[in-house]
Amino acid sequence: MATEEHKYLADIIKATHATLREETRSYGPEIAWERHVTRKDILQKYASSMHKLATTYWLENNSTSDNMTLCRVQWVKSQCEQYFLNGGLQKYNDREEYIKEKINVDFVETEDKQSINNDLESRNFVDPSLQRKITLLDVGSCYNPFGTFDMFDVTAIDLNGIPEKVLHCDFLNVNIGEEKHFSADNHELLQLPQNSYNVVVFSLFLEYLPCPRQRYICCKKAYDLLQPGGILLIISPDSKHVGANAKLIKSWRYILSKLGFMRIKYEKLKHIHCLIFRKCVYKQVAMKWANTQTIPENDPLYQDDVVFFIPQDFRNISCQDKQEERHVYDEEELTCMFNELPFDET
Repeated sequence: MATEEHKYLADIIKATHATLREETRSYGPEIAWERHVTRKDILQKYASSMHKLATTYWLENNSTSDNMTLCRVQWVKSQCEQYFLNGGLQKYNDREEYIKEKINVDFVETEDKQSINNDLESRNFVDPSLQRKITLLDVGSCYNPFGTFDMFDVTAIDLNGIPEKVLHCDFLNVNIGEEKHFSADNHELLQLPQNSYNVVVFSLFLEYLPCPRQRYICCKKAYDLLQPGGILLIISPDSKHVGANAKLIKSWRYILSKLGFMRIKYEKLKHIHCLIFRKCVYKQVAMKWANTQTIPENDPLYQDDVVFFIPQDFRNISCQDKQEERHVYDEEELTCMFNELPFDET
């Protein structure tokens, strides 16, 4: 049973999300987001609550087949080990080349092919102590849980920065260029370097954004920031059974395929969807899957290629419901969203 402190912290999270959604309906997503990011006291309170929930009230809701506890941080770590250290990168390089040979189109490569090959061949991740670490961008990091692993060179960003731990950055509006740029006082990250990261992590991040277009913008930024062959990991809460939101998950694959991502992994754990998308060297290889799909006519999930929907987008909010917006999640979903947060074992 949840303690009073647990309920109090969860209420802070719920109230913050409810206010952002309500202002999005009233003023539009752009203005609502502008108002949200200026509320430093609210952002600080939100971050502190999330950190406390993550490190104090985490429950063992997910487990592996051998009953070892599996949280999101551990899942990301294990998938990165498999992909970069245990042959996954070469496996999907080969698969991409195979698909390329099978489809007869004029290829537009993500970048200059030779420079990609040279970079991939130089990245021998077998012994991280001798080679470069896996560069990881953790978006909406909260408290930099990946910073405890030696295998990662982490850039942790959040709306609420923590000095020497998490950089203050509005990912939705951050610029992408040749290198990192900071504000004059070095307190805010204003620009991130394109084609620089092996991994981008969105853990409970897309659900924070109040509209589908904003989520797509962030996915496009992840694509631009990743190196060819890099991976985007999306972790999204869902306490329902695997088929309940299958159509929605398929639409994510479709949208990201059009963008240039190939889905290489999907797991439905007890309360979360865990997905991995690879930034293809050849964009047409990624688009092949989307181009072979039969899209249902007038399906709102596919109304255009620049939106990214989540279940909350399809909840009807009546005048009476608006008063209960702060309690929109059922108890099981709240357990999922706030007790399944990444935790720090130290």
